[in-house]
Amino acid sequence: MSRSLTIILITLIQGFISLLGLVSGVLLVLLITGAVQVFSQDLQNLSLSLKGLVAVGLAISLFGLAVTYGFWQLKPWGWTGSIIFQIMCVANNGLGLLAGQEISPRVYFSIAFCLTLIAALFLPSVRDVFEAAVAESDSPAA
Repeated sequence: MSRSLTIILITLIQGFISLLGLVSGVLLVLLITGAVQVFSQDLQNLSLSLKGLVAVGLAISLFGLAVTYGFWQLKPWGWTGSIIFQIMCVANNGLGLLAGQEISPRVYFSIAFCLTLIAALFLPSVRDVFEAAVAESDSPAA
């Protein structure tokens, strides 16, 4: 089964978002623990809810990398996991707002972007590839 341009783009975008989230999450963990200081600042005094949000974001990024791999390999669990990943990204933005983050254009953009990727995952050119992979795995071996 070949990969459509849409599948390639979703994989690249989702992989980039996951890697960026992973790198920023590791940096935030280093700042929170005081292992690294930027401009003589650390984030050790950050509230517990925001520290938890950093940990959740890091876990979401790791999950995103795993499902992006599965999506690239055209595994049905990669498609399902990609939907879950995007929903978790939207939920993480909501948790950020609940933790005190300001509503900003960045938040609106992030949520809209995730919802756009969810819509792209349901495009027939994408969904049909993964449905065919399920049908192929369900068919008896000859």
